[in-house]
Amino acid sequence: MPSGLDGFDCRPLHEPPPLYRKLCCFYSYRQGYYRTELHNLDGSTDMANISSSFMGIELSSPIIVGACTLSNNIDNIKRAQDAGAGGMVIYSLFQEQVELEAMEIEEELRISSNHFAESLTYFPQLEHAGSREHIVWVEQARKAVSFPLFGSLNATSMGKWVEYAKQLESAGCNGLELNLYSLETDPQKTAADIEQQSLDVVAGVKSSVKIPVSVKLSPWYTSVANFAMRLQEAGVDGLVLFNRFYQPTINPDTEELELRLALSEAEETRLPLRWIAILSDVLDVDLAASTGVHTGKDVIRQLLAGAQATQVVSSVYRNGLDHITTMNRSLSEWMDDKGYEAIEEFRGSLSQRNVSDPYAFERAQYVALLMTAHDPKAKYGLVWGTYPVHERPGRVSG
Repeated sequence: MPSGLDGFDCRPLHEPPPLYRKLCCFYSYRQGYYRTELHNLDGSTDMANISSSFMGIELSSPIIVGACTLSNNIDNIKRAQDAGAGGMVIYSLFQEQVELEAMEIEEELRISSNHFAESLTYFPQLEHAGSREHIVWVEQARKAVSFPLFGSLNATSMGKWVEYAKQLESAGCNGLELNLYSLETDPQKTAADIEQQSLDVVAGVKSSVKIPVSVKLSPWYTSVANFAMRLQEAGVDGLVLFNRFYQPTINPDTEELELRLALSEAEETRLPLRWIAILSDVLDVDLAASTGVHTGKDVIRQLLAGAQATQVVSSVYRNGLDHITTMNRSLSEWMDDKGYEAIEEFRGSLSQRNVSDPYAFERAQYVALLMTAHDPKAKYGLVWGTYPVHERPGRVSG
């Protein structure tokens, strides 16, 4: 198409209705000779609104940087905000960390009590007892940035460590993420026991703070849907799906156990995608997708399934924090092309309830896929099948 139209003022003499302006823009955009920005008479531009919210906390973008070591540095937190992240989860405060430090202080007190009076100047610094350093760090981070910060507690059982939830709130966290990471190896402990223990932890944290609390789940519960519902009944405000366990391996050459940080791959996003599509129709809590979110399209997929937000870690480790800007741009351009002005216009339009074949997220898809795998043209064959959706309210047709 002619390049001479680049920069040409295509504004009409009289402002047409918003719908007309939107359709005209998309038509010319698809012809390849006009920008996606819509020029108003006052010179401003209409761009897709990619803001969202999670647990009632307003986010400028549905992309949240998940708990990781990047938040150990104030400059990284600032860069995440500048790159357009909707928020950031501060690296986790672990139950074992708090309890171990408490035991160390108790031991120091016991030793010092046996010293002579002139030696009693030896005394642990109680102002940094337990994980006070962590709380101080959160306070510093809060002063450095304005976007939402989420404190993270990694726990398995009840204990005095729960008091730190209140301290994270006082330090300025907008919300809390409770990471229920537990590998139960006691064969005498039932699934019901494990779930009840987790519910007790949630109740303890919820009773100690006023800010919203989310729970980061593993996908390995016997009934994810039932446990998610019980967490909702316990008062959680959001669920993050899913926790990604770091698995050890064995080095045959050295005959030693090895612990390595393995970054996620894009294919791993399918597991949270399935459960968000299922749970978004049956729960009233907000949902965030975690694991395998690497591109703007991955974010779009999770939003279509019903997520309010997504968490990224591996993608920013690989590509840097500036990659968030690229992901936001991809989301915005997709919304412009589709005619969406806000995320709520399409969020959940591909949840289980809204696809024409609700069983596509369940076992029926698995059975049909195996039975037709030999036929690459089959709906469930080697090439993914596609499922039409019901009428999407708010979508601009054409």
